[in-house]
Amino acid sequence: MSSRILIALPVAAALLAAPAHAQDKKEKLIPGDLTATVTLGSDYLYRGISQTDENPTIQGAIDYSLMFNDSIGIYAGVWASNLNFRDGNEATIEMDVYGGVKGEVAGFTWQAGMIGYFYPGAASALNYDFYEFAGKIGYDLGFVALSGGANYSPEFFGKSGDAWYVYGDAKVPIPGAPFDLALIGHLGHQWIEKNERYGAPDYLEWQAGVTATIEGFTLSLVYADTDIAKADCAGGRTICGARALFTVSRSF
Repeated sequence: MSSRILIALPVAAALLAAPAHAQDKKEKLIPGDLTATVTLGSDYLYRGISQTDENPTIQGAIDYSLMFNDSIGIYAGVWASNLNFRDGNEATIEMDVYGGVKGEVAGFTWQAGMIGYFYPGAASALNYDFYEFAGKIGYDLGFVALSGGANYSPEFFGKSGDAWYVYGDAKVPIPGAPFDLALIGHLGHQWIEKNERYGAPDYLEWQAGVTATIEGFTLSLVYADTDIAKADCAGGRTICGARALFTVSRSF
């Protein structure tokens, strides 16, 4: 918009630009960007496994970021979701707290930080709470945006020992399609030191589907699955199986 104003009214733009910028700075109480996101979903999948006993979810997040320059900045946030482990209602909420550094170099985006996973209400003896070190890198080629990363926990969920998670994502915009329609794909692999404590073997998980943005709402519909046999999934449950997953989210 500013370029059009400068072309049409160069003198007026010169007179008005400085006061407007000064006013913007005064109105911004803290530097950086603060956003809130609300998500509704048909299920909550954590690395391919349902955390809500295959029931709907409502999730919320508050994120803050501050770029020191074009190359590096910091980020932090908190995220929460309902859940149901069918463990006698020991845990009904998951709350994640995360933060780290991020930036861009030669067109590559990157971030590195930590994530803490907390389960209020769960008995401490269950050892649900854990943390991970996380790193991610991405590059947008125009016709496809690629990203991938790795997470490491020295003591994973349920005190199941060392755990590594490696993943990759792709997003392919459909030229000429309305609502920023795009194809999305995801592939990840989870390694766990003490599989019997976790309730599942090391496994692959994947998703494929579409996403769109309509009137500020982001919608996605994907097919999700893992290679975990039903007999090896939390004592024979179906929470590791294939399913369609629909989500709608809005950021403010």
